Amino acid sequence: ILHSDIKPENIMLTAGGHVKLLDFGVARRVPGAEDLTRGVSLQDSSVMVPVGGTPAYMAPEVLLGSLPDLRADVFSLGLVYYEMLAGKHPFRDDSSVPVTARIVQENAVSLSKRNKEVSRPLAQVIEKAMQRTPSDRYPSAESLSADLNLVQQGLKPKIRLPGSARRAAIAFSLLGVAVVIAAMLLIPSARSGVSERLRGGPASSAGTGKPVEQTLALLPVNVTGDDPQLKAFADGLSANITSKLSQLAENHSIDVISSSQIHDKKVTTPQEAYRQFGAGTVLQMEVQRAGDFVRGSYTLVESKNGRTLAGDTITAPASDPFALQDRVAGSVVRALNIQLRPDEQTSISMHGTAIPAAYEYYLMARGYLQDYSAHPEHIDNAVQVLNEALKLDPNFGLAMAVRGEAYRAKYAVTKDKVWIERAGSDCNAAIQLANAGPEGHVCLGILDTVTGQYDNAVTELQRAIDLDPHGEQAYVRLARAYALLNRPDDAEKTYQAILKLRPRYYEGTNMLGIFYLQQARYDRAAEMFNRLTALAPESPEGYYNLGAAYLFMGRDQDAVTSLEKSIKIRPSPYAYSNLGTANFRLRRFGEAAKNYHDAIGLDSRNHDYWSNLGDALHFSGQTAQANEAYKKALELAIGESNVNPHDAGLQGDIASLYASLGEKSLAQDYLHRSLRQGTHDKDLLFNAAVVYMDLGEPAVALEWLQKAVDSGYSPSRIQTAPTFDPLHGDPRFQRLLQALARN
Repeated sequence: ILHSDIKPENIMLTAGGHVKLLDFGVARRVPGAEDLTRGVSLQDSSVMVPVGGTPAYMAPEVLLGSLPDLRADVFSLGLVYYEMLAGKHPFRDDSSVPVTARIVQENAVSLSKRNKEVSRPLAQVIEKAMQRTPSDRYPSAESLSADLNLVQQGLKPKIRLPGSARRAAIAFSLLGVAVVIAAMLLIPSARSGVSERLRGGPASSAGTGKPVEQTLALLPVNVTGDDPQLKAFADGLSANITSKLSQLAENHSIDVISSSQIHDKKVTTPQEAYRQFGAGTVLQMEVQRAGDFVRGSYTLVESKNGRTLAGDTITAPASDPFALQDRVAGSVVRALNIQLRPDEQTSISMHGTAIPAAYEYYLMARGYLQDYSAHPEHIDNAVQVLNEALKLDPNFGLAMAVRGEAYRAKYAVTKDKVWIERAGSDCNAAIQLANAGPEGHVCLGILDTVTGQYDNAVTELQRAIDLDPHGEQAYVRLARAYALLNRPDDAEKTYQAILKLRPRYYEGTNMLGIFYLQQARYDRAAEMFNRLTALAPESPEGYYNLGAAYLFMGRDQDAVTSLEKSIKIRPSPYAYSNLGTANFRLRRFGEAAKNYHDAIGLDSRNHDYWSNLGDALHFSGQTAQANEAYKKALELAIGESNVNPHDAGLQGDIASLYASLGEKSLAQDYLHRSLRQGTHDKDLLFNAAVVYMDLGEPAVALEWLQKAVDSGYSPSRIQTAPTFDPLHGDPRFQRLLQALARN
């Protein structure tokens, strides 16, 4: 029996002390429920059963419109137990968020915190009963009762609480590339010469353009059950739906937050989406498989107050992924009151293949690639299902492009050049098929950037923009290629173009801030990063990039404060490394070494972290340990140089490392390569001064320092760099500092 309305008012005590459950007005018998070791859904019945009850005590799936099974009563009973022991309803408080919204979106505060007299085993039993995902609860009241009896006897319950990461994470490029690279700023120690590096991650949005009436964020999809393939399919499905909704930004008052940003910031609730991105509306989805059918349920929620705006449940044959995607997307569009033009209707219904099974494999691949950095094994899973998709449809250009991205991701993890070759083959094949849209050109443009073919990258990325003028990642990649070609005006115009197109584009604003740092426009950069922290006060990236800007401005203590705040929100290797550089400049070499060790602990394949560690150890007098760190950095840097010999900054890094190890001839050789490729780059000029100081030629170092100053290099970094301490008594260096002070 499914009661459907368990609440305190329906549970009474008789004069004899017996408990009676009242009001079976909406109760129903569940066919097949005689086997109480499992939950049986009402959908097993041939008769559609209406669902009633009291919303404040309903299970999340009931509030979202799904048909409940016996586990819905388990949730309600667990909620009643919680209220009895805590003295208050777990989802009722003084906030403006409705109780029903909190039931759907949040987990209850631990019962042990509400009432310290409640034993931990009992609290765990109730927590198990109140899991938001039905499959994570007790399958029936009988199994719940069994554990309660064990607790009453002083024994341990048999339950196993689910892991914390039940909700699938979403991250994908709106152009079909599964790996999104945005910018994070990494500053080396003041000893090393090369400054900013673009690193993978997110960024924020600011700019000018028409007012946006609706900002929409699609939260990670909740998948019922533990099927990893269903999870990957659901992630890929949500990626495509978000991508299609993003295409509507040009003609409709809607801006869609890219799911790469949602995924990177681990946003899972409407309130978090509002705080992080200012998203006024969120789309929550749940996907479950039932026999030969897949059901997708969605709810549109007003982020700030949790009010439900709309919702629907779509059921389609598991063999027809087209139907599920198109019907969900169409239903959401209608709920948002968007009237599609004929061309938009056509665009939103395109799939790239007519074979359903091939499309299902493609969606699974996109899902697998969303978190490959945390789960490298998912790259192989993606390649495997893409191989199956291309067996079914060899002309499926989108699948070919995504496989190219998967191979590039494989290179990013392994640094094995064989994956670069395979990626190039697939990217070119996708373009030759002429049905992959912009994705093939983005695939090849990103690969050309990785291998140092920047002119080719510009050509391919511009072609992608011509095919899809709203492909934000193509703009970001194009701007980066222009910057690497030393065409700063074109790079700035490209960043501004995307921000005009997407005024709330988070990644674009962050990258523009980094661009301003590269142009020595430090105040403008700090302004952009401060805007990030205002738009996303709980985002670590804004704070650690602001910390980097403060380092350039000579505001070292402000940098420490900002970077420590970033780490408190969420530790990252970038923030640890920049904090190390701040402490390095404050002459706290021991603390700096610890910070760099922390960065390496999170990413041991980054040569900058090892180089910075070497600097900190060197200046703390640990020469032997410093040389070991330099050798490790050199090994990694040379490996990267073999793939991209045209990266002037990388050549400068290698020159500095050889100089640190006393290898004069090799240091000069790589320094010449660096300066030939980046003739007027202020950072490379500063690096030349560092190299010559390490080689024992201070007079030559002063000449390069003057060149760096003339090109706009940060005065504060010159003044505080420990490398130049031996020059502080040199009249020429003093004159240089005096000139800097006057300017």
